[in-house]
Amino acid sequence: MNIRNISSLKETAAQRLDQAVQQRRISAIYAGITVGASALVTVVNYALSLKIDQTGGLSNMGTRTILSTVSTMLPLMLSVFLMCLDVGYIGSMLRVSRGRYASPNSLRTGFERFWTLLRHSVIQGFIFFGLMMLSVYAATQIFLLTPLSRPAMEILMPMAQEGPIDPVALMENPVYSDLMMAMLPVLILSGVMYLALFIPVAYQYRMTHYVILDKPGIGALAAMRESKKMMRRNRFNLFRVDFSFWWFHGLCFLASCICYGDSLLPMMGIELPFSADVSYFIFYALFLAAEFAIYFFLRNRVEVTYALAYEALKPEEPKNNEIVLGNIFQM
Repeated sequence: MNIRNISSLKETAAQRLDQAVQQRRISAIYAGITVGASALVTVVNYALSLKIDQTGGLSNMGTRTILSTVSTMLPLMLSVFLMCLDVGYIGSMLRVSRGRYASPNSLRTGFERFWTLLRHSVIQGFIFFGLMMLSVYAATQIFLLTPLSRPAMEILMPMAQEGPIDPVALMENPVYSDLMMAMLPVLILSGVMYLALFIPVAYQYRMTHYVILDKPGIGALAAMRESKKMMRRNRFNLFRVDFSFWWFHGLCFLASCICYGDSLLPMMGIELPFSADVSYFIFYALFLAAEFAIYFFLRNRVEVTYALAYEALKPEEPKNNEIVLGNIFQM
């Protein structure tokens, strides 16, 4: 298998999916759990917000704090749950790509690798946060040392001569909007520099989840190093695979836009005959329906293709060292 031959990867993926007995059932369960968990957390958070609004007074301060904490933690818990479920689905499609038997039980694989996945997410988060800080610092220095900062300085210098600048008072100052426009170049520079740093690093670690699935005993850092080795001189090849699925990523983007339909339509001058809450839930339900359809009908062929790309990139191992994803009871 050659990652440069994208058409061959897709043809093989289609063949493996045709041979897989339960791949449709796996996709349906995965999509259903993903959509159901997201809907449940959204409804619970809405109920909690109503309860918080109805809970007033100093005597109920503790109750409000608990409810606010639960409301804040639920999306975080959902993201961790969906991360494990997503990795389990990737593992199922990896089994399919190898022509092995896969059943819905293989969706549990991500939860069995929970701590390794969590450590990987934390490490990767720190790396990306560091890249963001580096981008902001570099962009700020460029901004200050070039004529780009002149409009902002013309606004700030008269204020600085009157004394220390109070950030809160500055936000209430009529010139605040002009200052934000003058600071726009530093935001654009930061974004461009961050993308220039983020994209190559993100591609380096694209195969980390596959390595964690393939080698259950491996640590997060070791898996990231393995991914980095595999992606050396192959980042552009994987980008070509990503680009070949432009239609899939485009549909995911359009589905996300549906979720914000209650905000987008009024911006286009279209008023909805519903209250704000009803409009939100209507478009959110449409978004979940679109997401389910995309995951059920389309994502399997995408993930099997990526699994075949991983197979093409990973180093050859002796047959007796080959790892099977889970035992017979986890298939």
